[in-house]
Amino acid sequence: KIGDSEFMRTARARFKLADEADTKQRDREANDLAFYAGDQWPADIKLLRQGQQPTNGMPAVPARPTLVINNLREPVRQVLNEERQSDLGIEIIAADDFGDLGVTPDDAEIKLREGLARRIQRQSSAADARTWAYSRAVIAGRGYYQVMTRFLPGKTFDQEVYIHRIFNQAAVLMDPSHTEPDGSDARWAFVGVDMLWDKYCEEYPKLADGSANPLIQQLGTDPSDEAWHAIHDDYPDWFRGATDTTGDEATKATRAVRVTDYWYLESETRELAILKDGTYAWMNELQNDHPRAADDASPEDLAALPDQAIVNTRFVIEQVVKKATIDGINELQKDQWNGPDLPIVKVLGEELQPYNHERKIEGMVAPARGAQMGTNYMVSKLVETVGLTPIPPLQVDPEAIDGYEEWYKVANTRALPYLPSRTYDDQGRQLKEPHRPAVDPNLLPISQSIALFMQFTEKTTAVPAAALGDIDPVTRSGKAITALTQNSQRSTSNFLDNLIRSLRYEGQIVNNLLYPIYGARPGRLVRIMTGANQNETWVINHPQGQAP
Repeated sequence: KIGDSEFMRTARARFKLADEADTKQRDREANDLAFYAGDQWPADIKLLRQGQQPTNGMPAVPARPTLVINNLREPVRQVLNEERQSDLGIEIIAADDFGDLGVTPDDAEIKLREGLARRIQRQSSAADARTWAYSRAVIAGRGYYQVMTRFLPGKTFDQEVYIHRIFNQAAVLMDPSHTEPDGSDARWAFVGVDMLWDKYCEEYPKLADGSANPLIQQLGTDPSDEAWHAIHDDYPDWFRGATDTTGDEATKATRAVRVTDYWYLESETRELAILKDGTYAWMNELQNDHPRAADDASPEDLAALPDQAIVNTRFVIEQVVKKATIDGINELQKDQWNGPDLPIVKVLGEELQPYNHERKIEGMVAPARGAQMGTNYMVSKLVETVGLTPIPPLQVDPEAIDGYEEWYKVANTRALPYLPSRTYDDQGRQLKEPHRPAVDPNLLPISQSIALFMQFTEKTTAVPAAALGDIDPVTRSGKAITALTQNSQRSTSNFLDNLIRSLRYEGQIVNNLLYPIYGARPGRLVRIMTGANQNETWVINHPQGQAP
């Protein structure tokens, strides 16, 4: 069966597990993103407020207003801009002085590592990747970005570390058993991207030939568009219209393949022994002639054993990170990652305590949805009441406008200088003067409701109007305004704290990649950036004896 290797079966099973475990949360995030973008009216209410054509002798019904006054953009941007103005970065310090090993970390290595980390962040525009993930976390509850490696251009095998922005973050699926907020304890993850067929053939030329590609074998040499879609989720609309060609060529050009990076850990359990002389060794590397202390050995028994006797053992789980690129059927490429960490950084908005056997994460939009919808409803009602209420028709005695009927027909649509009417009929009886019924809509409750929902928006986003520069006339004191602003910053500081936690994991990934990427080849020239934003050139592990 095509694509039925054990490896692909495991990958598909894990993908299905993560997809099903994450469906409700992804749906909530998609709804919050749409709400923030302005899609704030429920579909059923919008349908009821649509206009209707005249039917069965009934007049046409005009559409009722469905206005959106998006009060969420400003407080959300306030929180996002605090992150943009924060000069966040990675600081690397020695975790220990290693005095018991007789090793003193060289300050030059710390300077080199920090300089490389700064260079990586500036050169790869790490702030853009973080901000993209952070904005999604603040709006909808969760975002992701990656620490990746790539080959340098030209005739070289040297690589560099860079921070990668994941554009379609809904295409990330992580091991649902992970519990750390930054995702650092996940054992596997998927990051997908929709790749146009032409680019797929360029990236994997060996699979461009239909005879060598099970993907084409399964779908046929010229599959229909429906069959092509069936092998993966519907790809985004931004792939549509990607070519000016017509006919079959246009159809082929807009086909896409879901190519997924599948990250996973492979584990090996090894037994580690501590010897009497205090050294450590793997049990499978020790000779069989090493004596082993009994579990109930007394101090006298231990003293009589040779220095190479095994005193105690424990099991150690060693993990290796690997990456496979798959398309659901083909295993396109498989590599061993150069670091010990899964290089996907998760950024949280606010994680709620579980209460119904479900993990829930939300941003600023979810709590404020009710207040925002109430504002839209009441503003639409106000516009409908004031601006769209029909002009009351004139109530007239037909004899009073005898001869002037055409004047009165256009009275609601034309500015006439006057409207003539008859005061007495032919028999001398007094006629009732034409008049409009008095209409006095009570706008006070609507206006008060709008103001009330605006206050609810401030409460649910935890960003008061004073923090946005909207000063209440009642608040005259500068200290009071400052206190309100500081209170707003404290109320939303959890979002920035979560980003800083994720940034620490990013620093761990970067730090663990520095030696295998930059230090493995002796004599490599690297550019670093100092704390004063000055560029310096360093030689790593100079082959002629320079200190490493």
